[in-house]
Amino acid sequence: MRVGQNPAKLGVPAYKPHRLGIATIVYIPSQEGYFAHSLEVFRYHLASVHQYTSEPFNYLVFDNGSCVEVKRELESLHEAGWIDWLILSEHNLGKTGALNIILGGMPNEWICYADSDMLFRAGWLEASWKIVESFPNIGMVGAQVVFPDWEEDKGNTAFRQTKDPRFRFDQVKAESWILDEYCRGRGIQGEREQFYRNMPLDRVTNVETGVQAFLGGNSHQQFLAPRKVLQEILPLPATLQLSRHEDTYQDVELDRRGYLHLTTTRPYLYHMGNTVDEILRPELDRLQLPGKHTPPKSLSEDVDIPRKLHWRWLKRLAQSPRTRPWLIRAYRALYRVLY
Repeated sequence: MRVGQNPAKLGVPAYKPHRLGIATIVYIPSQEGYFAHSLEVFRYHLASVHQYTSEPFNYLVFDNGSCVEVKRELESLHEAGWIDWLILSEHNLGKTGALNIILGGMPNEWICYADSDMLFRAGWLEASWKIVESFPNIGMVGAQVVFPDWEEDKGNTAFRQTKDPRFRFDQVKAESWILDEYCRGRGIQGEREQFYRNMPLDRVTNVETGVQAFLGGNSHQQFLAPRKVLQEILPLPATLQLSRHEDTYQDVELDRRGYLHLTTTRPYLYHMGNTVDEILRPELDRLQLPGKHTPPKSLSEDVDIPRKLHWRWLKRLAQSPRTRPWLIRAYRALYRVLY
């Protein structure tokens, strides 16, 4: 039996999400062997997202069947304000299975997905927005070079043949430091490394703005895309826990619909993998890690309260540690009297 009236019916405004939502998938089934350092790597990822994203955003974590200890850590980070939205799954739905839930449910206008072992760097978002503003029909924008995507040459079929004088096309080879970082982060050596060093990359330049981008080049580890575009290609195939074929399905489908898939010409992310690279230590030491620094602004502080005087006054009282307990006591007393 319902007693009283739900306070939510009294005109309390719903939360208004930010334009940008960032999401990741965490899968740490144990803290031994291959996964021994994965939680530490994720904490660096989380800190870098908050430290180097230059506009307000919502952050979502989908836990894809991690062990109990990792789930408890994620819940603690959520309570502290580092994670806005946390989804816990008892089972591993596969990466694309989790993406179906993430991309189908996030309310933000733009969605950035990144693997939980990706280290963000300053300028990633600014460089991505420049590409969005300088090229038409954006489907996905990546901020880190992934060479197998050029090897397979997926996407941008129609754009490569455009006669629009605003766009100039050429081919270049990646700078040595970019290849050094890429190969070190993934443990690539020998013939495969040499193959990537000789690989020509297709580049496009907007001659009016001077903004450059690579065609294709980053599909599964990180991307920024409009929500409405991503939802056109759902559901993604999801039969395996991790599949390169299923992971790049979105590239093929976006290209088939005429959307562009572009990447920044310099990497703004680094693939940390499953261990902490000591070469990165100076960069990692500059991060404000959870537990050592004040967490980012909590979700509740961003609620768009109407500008009426009584709403502003009540919000201020409710957020004050001194007056909040008194408001709670008054509410309980009124509830007992009225209902």
